[in-house]
Amino acid sequence: MTGTNMVFVIKWYIAFFFAASIFAMSCNGHGRLVEPPGRASAWRFGFQTPPDYNDHELNCGGLSRQWQRYGGKCGECGDAWDLPEPRPHEYGGHWGKGQIVRSYLPGSQMTIRVELTASHMGYFEFRICPNPNAKQSCLDENVLSILNGSPSQPNESDLDTRFYPRNGSCIYEILAQLPDFTCEHCVLQWRYVAGNNWGMCGNGIGAIGCGPQEEFRSCSDIALTTEYLHPYLSPINPPPSQSNGMSANTKHNTVNIQSYKLKYICIILLLLILILVCVVVMSIKFHNHNSFCIPQFCNNQKKYLFWNSSQHNNFICDLFKKNITLSNDKLDDPVHKLGD
Repeated sequence: MTGTNMVFVIKWYIAFFFAASIFAMSCNGHGRLVEPPGRASAWRFGFQTPPDYNDHELNCGGLSRQWQRYGGKCGECGDAWDLPEPRPHEYGGHWGKGQIVRSYLPGSQMTIRVELTASHMGYFEFRICPNPNAKQSCLDENVLSILNGSPSQPNESDLDTRFYPRNGSCIYEILAQLPDFTCEHCVLQWRYVAGNNWGMCGNGIGAIGCGPQEEFRSCSDIALTTEYLHPYLSPINPPPSQSNGMSANTKHNTVNIQSYKLKYICIILLLLILILVCVVVMSIKFHNHNSFCIPQFCNNQKKYLFWNSSQHNNFICDLFKKNITLSNDKLDDPVHKLGD
């Protein structure tokens, strides 16, 4: 293998290692509605609902599926538009069991928490429909006003119905204003429109955040009633850990921490394996290169040393002869002068 090929192989493995590292680091999800818990996440809080381990990836089937195939259409609760109704996370679907997870007073202020595991800028919106089988037209009639949020970096141009997650990946707490009506079974919709893709703005200028963007949604089943109901409803048949005094939120946080630790350990192990593979391959390539080059190099060195040694010996002999001749000449001159 020539030096040029070796350089090419090294560059290829470096590029492969870098791409694999980026892929591993991007394996995290994006976000989920955790307060009140969404239909896909209620199981994390002890509710007897089917577990959805991809509750952080309800992104309408993906950017290309949502926009290139269906012009931006999406299921109300984050499912792909082309799935048969009721879609998996809609009322009557696999995860749409109608489990009421929270109760609020009409016209009160509610605390919403959203967990982002991979922030893509953009904004949040929240809507409510007083019908468990919520359609987007009903949800659009009640867009909640955002009163406050943390952490936040507000701008003067921010809309009062949007919260802008500008602090990266974390849990955002938003204070929103509820409408002044009652419903035994309402649906709260979280809508997250990302803003990290390049597109054309309305003024014809291209910029990040303009044009089609990736979108995430989640639905939560709540109640707005004047009757006394604890805002944190107890789950049906709570797990044994909760009867020992551990709250659902504490358990959820513990599970999250453990899952994140396991995820990062897997990423580190993957990177170490990639490094080991690269080192082994490079060692094999280097060994093959040396097994071909070293004998040839040694033969060339032997020939060179033999030739150089011969030339050196000849040079010494010639120099010695010349020195003898010169010394004879110097000895002859005084004799001739004495004879004279």
